[in-house]
Amino acid sequence: MAMCIEKASKKPHVPLQIDFVCVGGQYRVGKLLGPGGSGKSSSHSSLPLHTSLGSVYLGRDIRTGADVALKIGSADQSTPKLKYKYDVYKNIASIAGTSSVLWYGYEGLHEVIVLEYLGVSLGDLIKEKQFDSEKVFSYALQMVCL
Repeated sequence: MAMCIEKASKKPHVPLQIDFVCVGGQYRVGKLLGPGGSGKSSSHSSLPLHTSLGSVYLGRDIRTGADVALKIGSADQSTPKLKYKYDVYKNIASIAGTSSVLWYGYEGLHEVIVLEYLGVSLGDLIKEKQFDSEKVFSYALQMVCL
């Protein structure tokens, strides 16, 4: 199994300026959660370069009230970048611990994936230093089992 080391971008993430509050007629866009990163390789390096695919927002399904995650990217690129992510999510949908894709498409000039919201990310927990040895072993066991 190959492992990739992701190089963090030195530029701060600037969220997309979106001009809509509803996606697909069913999902309301909420607060910004963070950048929608990718591990795509740079043509100048053998190490993956962190490139932004847009922004990730917390949202809500207006029909069910469930929280969702929305990955919103710019659709002005020649190759839709979130389409690849959508295809990956569809292929791994049956694996426990992965978000289900609820919707994929375009909203105005933006490409959008709506995913089941699984809660706080591992990266956020690490940044907030909310780990004790019990949590570390619990998460490690879950990752190995997945």
